[in-house]
Amino acid sequence: MGARKLISMLSAAALCATLAVAPVMSASADDGKHINASLYWFGTSLDPATEWDGWTTNRAGITETLVTVDQNYEIQPLLAESWEIVDDSTWKLHIRDGVKFHDGSDVDGAAVKASLERVMEVNERGASAAKIASVEAEGQDVTIKTTEPFGAFLANISEPLYSIVKVGDDQDYANAPVATGPYKVTGFTVNDTIDVVKNEEYWGGASDVDSITFKCIEDDSTRGLALQSGEMDVVQRVSSTDLPMFQSDDNYQTFDTTGARVRILVFNFGNETLADPNVRKAFSEAIDYESLVKVLGEGVTMAGAPYPSSAPYGYDELEKQAFNLEDAVSKLGDSGYSDTDGDGYVDKDGTNLTLTITYSMSDYTTMLEAVQNMVKQAGIEVQLNLVDSIDEYESTKKYDIICTNWQSLSTGDPQWFLDSLYKTGASTNYGDYSNPELDAVCEKLAATFEPEERAALTIEAEKILLADTASIWLVGEKNFVVSNSKIKNVTPYPIDYYFVDNKLTIE
Repeated sequence: MGARKLISMLSAAALCATLAVAPVMSASADDGKHINASLYWFGTSLDPATEWDGWTTNRAGITETLVTVDQNYEIQPLLAESWEIVDDSTWKLHIRDGVKFHDGSDVDGAAVKASLERVMEVNERGASAAKIASVEAEGQDVTIKTTEPFGAFLANISEPLYSIVKVGDDQDYANAPVATGPYKVTGFTVNDTIDVVKNEEYWGGASDVDSITFKCIEDDSTRGLALQSGEMDVVQRVSSTDLPMFQSDDNYQTFDTTGARVRILVFNFGNETLADPNVRKAFSEAIDYESLVKVLGEGVTMAGAPYPSSAPYGYDELEKQAFNLEDAVSKLGDSGYSDTDGDGYVDKDGTNLTLTITYSMSDYTTMLEAVQNMVKQAGIEVQLNLVDSIDEYESTKKYDIICTNWQSLSTGDPQWFLDSLYKTGASTNYGDYSNPELDAVCEKLAATFEPEERAALTIEAEKILLADTASIWLVGEKNFVVSNSKIKNVTPYPIDYYFVDNKLTIE
């Protein structure tokens, strides 16, 4: 592929938008403008190169990546104002002039190179997620070579793992990373609070807000109570059952969009029962997806497919998973299951069809109890196993079904999800799903750069997964931001690691 200029310089004002929120006005102007905000999860540190901790620093407006993803899942410039594909395995990015780290030092190609190379050293995903082979710098330009042609490269470096931080032996990455975002860290307590102040030298323009305190409140209902009490001014997500209360009260505002996060039932393909495609299909058809959404309330949307309806990947044209109790019973019969003893559950060779769903999020209990009751109508017995962590079950394969959630478009691009959960041999393919046709599509996708061709291949992959009943995509999650009435200019994003930016305003 010849060199092609993909994106030209855009105005800084158009590049900074991720979410605008505003604080309650302080009683005295001398006090400064401060907001209290709540996130539903903190990492173990503020080092974006560690595990998934960059998602927290990105939400808090501390760190930035070279490119970002907008509400339509489209790549936009951020620290890199333009880029070009030199050849199929070489990308050249130009770092915008005038960007400074929180300590006032300049961000140039060498600084970006050092940051990316540190990510690759600290975190295995640093090299594998974007397939980076090498990074070279000259002035404000960075040239990145990939290990192979990789059409998802640009999208994947928008993941907060690749946030640009200042590198040096004197840096405290875990507690106070020196980054480029509109806010810089002044305090951090693990699993409790992050305190930030505005970055006066922010390249996109300093915020009106002087400081923000982010509180980690993991329980959805507790976050809602904190907003009601006035402890919080703006929160990321509340309980679905609490939403109507906030929506009907003029003292609050709710903002939502169809998110990219989907709740999934992951099958263990090493389980002899679940290796039977009729059993998997019957299980999927015994679930009344519309009723499930009604049970769970406004915080979720219909799924039945790997990617959300808000994404450009053929949701409306797919033959999605759907309720069909009669066919579910028929499929089980085809595999020799029937209720021979009249106990309400189908059996085969004297053994009931009993499956256990293991999960670690207690707020999924209502959803899974509904699933349990639904599939019982087809004669499938389900037992629920709530555990502290599903990590051991994933690694030892000692489970039937795991209920978890994934950001299916965590970088705005579909390939990471396919490669991670469904490609044969992937380290996070803990269900051991394998289909040569799907693997072939993934390989084609990796070598394809044109958006329309990538979309067509993604739809092809979805059809394979749906035909296989590779998983059950139960419901999608809406991304909700709820605030008091003085917060203005809120924009929810489908990818939930975008939360605050420099465009904070006060009524």
